[in-house]
Parts: sequence; structure tokens; C-alpha cells
Amino acid sequence: MYLENTVLNGSGASSYAWDHGVMDGIAFVPGVGAQIYTVTGTDNNGCQNTDQVEVTVLALPLVSAGMDQAVCEGTQLILNGNGADNYTWTNGVTNGVPFIQAVGTITYTVTGTDLNGCQNSDEVEIIVHPLPTPNTGADQIHCEGTAVTLSSPGGPQLTWDNGVQNGIPFIQNIGLVVYTVYDTTAFGCTASDEVRVEILPNPIINANGAEICEGEEVILMAVGAMSYSWSNGVQNGIAFYPGQSAVYRVIGTGANGCTTELDVFVQVHPKPMASFDWMNLDLSTTEPSTGFNNTSIGGSDFLWNFGDGSANSIEFEPFHEFPSEEGGIYGVSLTVTSPEGCVDEFTRFIDVKQDYNIFVPNAFTPDANGKNEVFTPILDGFDEQGYTLLIFNRWGQLVFESHNMEIGWDGSFAQRYDQAQDGVYTWKVVAKVKKSGLRKEYVGHVSLLK
Repeated sequence: MYLENTVLNGSGASSYAWDHGVMDGIAFVPGVGAQIYTVTGTDNNGCQNTDQVEVTVLALPLVSAGMDQAVCEGTQLILNGNGADNYTWTNGVTNGVPFIQAVGTITYTVTGTDLNGCQNSDEVEIIVHPLPTPNTGADQIHCEGTAVTLSSPGGPQLTWDNGVQNGIPFIQNIGLVVYTVYDTTAFGCTASDEVRVEILPNPIINANGAEICEGEEVILMAVGAMSYSWSNGVQNGIAFYPGQSAVYRVIGTGANGCTTELDVFVQVHPKPMASFDWMNLDLSTTEPSTGFNNTSIGGSDFLWNFGDGSANSIEFEPFHEFPSEEGGIYGVSLTVTSPEGCVDEFTRFIDVKQDYNIFVPNAFTPDANGKNEVFTPILDGFDEQGYTLLIFNRWGQLVFESHNMEIGWDGSFAQRYDQAQDGVYTWKVVAKVKKSGLRKEYVGHVSLLK
């Protein structure tokens, strides 16, 4: 048996003497092994006798709790006792069963019992160091081209995968990437965290600028997105009238909310200014010609329409003769084209006065009632000299002839004092214009009615 403190007591005598230095009734610690102790008992008569007892002391088991440990938070621990047959641990530990200790330092004691029931104990100290706490934050979604910044708290051993540097912006390609950050403490404990970063594509938009002339409309139309926002109040696909050349910016927004900006240029060329006047301010049928002063600005090509049915002119300052047969008001138009192809038109009305007039009745009634008895053309602006009035019947016979503007046809036949028959007669007037000396010839028909 195992006895830490052993007491030997003799009996049957009055006093006792033990060998090996043992004193009766006094505890002592025997050594390991089997030892025979002899006691000598003396009674009151001085008579003595002896006896012996064998004491066997068993060795304690050499119990070991193992080496002290320092681990990182979350590490699974297993404590195994050695040197005995059965083991009991403090702090709820079961020998050989894994467990996880909280951060901190704990001393565990194991008690080992051998088959003899002898027990011994040992201690082990376990230090659990905390893990670092990297934190990548919430997952991120951005549009193409947006700078991404990943940042996590940590120490000097903090590292990211995929070449990311903590807190330094970078550009990610379109798509989803999972980034992991790692941190290590001075004790070598490592922890990680992940963040998902998704990059959405921007819309691919197209739009064309324009080159126009001042006053013309422009329609700016962008395509490739879901909606569009233009600068300067422009609406996509709606006509407007720019006053000057300018850059217009459109922002196209896709279905995913990402945007793309595009600049287009609208070139507005100034219109030329068409203008002219004419030299002869007193045009008439006898003086129907005039030159034109071109006072236009900004033109390179010129087209004149004189409004009288004549051919157009492309001269810079043409000279033109209007019809001289009769007066009239003519709308003269000048179309001016700039080097950029812009056009302006200017029209002025020119009055060509009639220097001579002729009025010829279309019927007369020589019936002796005193009304409309004589067919007499009325001429204004003609010279009385060289005047001729001829009347022909339907067979072309000359019926009447006069060289005096005051003398008309009274219906007689070839001055024979015979009255012509009712019918339609052809008249011809030849006269010379006073102002120009031009000879004019007019032909018509008159009805003789009785």
C-alpha cells in the first residue's frame, strides 16, 4: 500500500521500542519498498517480548500533463495525461477529447491514478492568443471605370490577394471578383476576410454631331442606352434651333444604372446676307435697262431671277433689260450662297413704267343713235406722225385706212360710203413711241354691230 505518513503502535506491554528509528505512535514516512519493523515490548515487571510488522510502500505514478502550449484563438486543443491509468482534469476537460479554449491563460491540472490506486498530479499552462480582426466591409457594386478602394484595419502584416494594396484605389475589369485580406499578429495568429466586388458595364452610346446653317433645325439622337440627358436643354430626338456653334454632352444611362458620357459638336455656319439695289431708278418701257449693285455680305455664289421670265444670271452684278412691250412690276430675287452652302434670298420689286398705252374697243355700233358710232383706238405716248389704222374683213380685204389719230372707222366700206356688214373685223395699228422713236405694231379684232 501507499502510505505517506505511517504510524506504528505496539500493544500488550507497558512500553515499546521500534528499530529503524521509529517511535511508537509517532508518524513517519517510510521509503518505497518492503521493510520489516521489529518492536520490543516491556511490561511493568521488566519482562520483554518482540514482534515484527512488514510495511510495503508503493511508488507514486509519474503523471505528466504535457508541455505548456501557446496557440491562436479557435485552435482545437487535446490534453492527454501520461504515466497513470486513469486521468481526471480540472476545468471540465476530458482526457483526449478536443476542446476550444477562450482567449487567455489557463492552468489545467491532471490527476493520474494507477492500477494500485496510487495517484499523482501535474499541471500544464495553455495560452490562447487572440486572432487579428480584418474587416473588408460590405460587398461593393460599381460601374465600369469606377476606382475601387479596399481597406481593412490591421497590422503591418496585413496583405490582400490579387495584387490589391490596402487603401489604394485600383480599376477592376467588368465582372465579379472575390478579394481576400489576410492579417497576422506578432504571435503568428492569422485571420482573413472576404469581399465581393462586381463591376457592371457602362452602356456603349453613339451620337452624331451636325453641320448646319444659321436658322436651321438640328436633331441630336443618341442610341445604345435606356435614357439620355443632354446639356443645354436638348431632348433626345427632338428638333431645336441652335444659335451658335457649341459642344453638346449627352449622358446615356443603361438598364443597370451605369452611365456613359459623349460629346458631339454642332457647327453653325452664319448665313450670308443677300442685298442689292439698281442704278436706273426711273425704269420705263422706253428705258427698261439697268445695272445692279450687289451689296450682299458673306456670299460666294449668286443667282439672279429677274421675275420677267428671262434666263437667270450668275454674275455678281448683272446688267438686265426688262420687257419693253409694256410696263409692269417685276420681283427681282437674288439668292446668295456662302462657301459653306448657306443660302439667303432677297427680293425687291422694280416698277417698269409704261411710257405709252393703247386702248382699243372690241365692238362699236354705227347705228346713228349717237352712241359708240366710231371705232377709234386711243393712244397715249405715241407720235401723231407715222400713225396708221387699218381695218380688214374676214377675207383680208382692206376696208378702212386712217393716218390721223383723231379719225376712226365709222363702219363704211373702203371709203365708198357703203356700210360694211355686221361681223368681226381685224384691225392693225402702227405707231411710233414719242420717247424712244420705236415703232409699235398692234393687231386685234373688233365686232361691228348695228
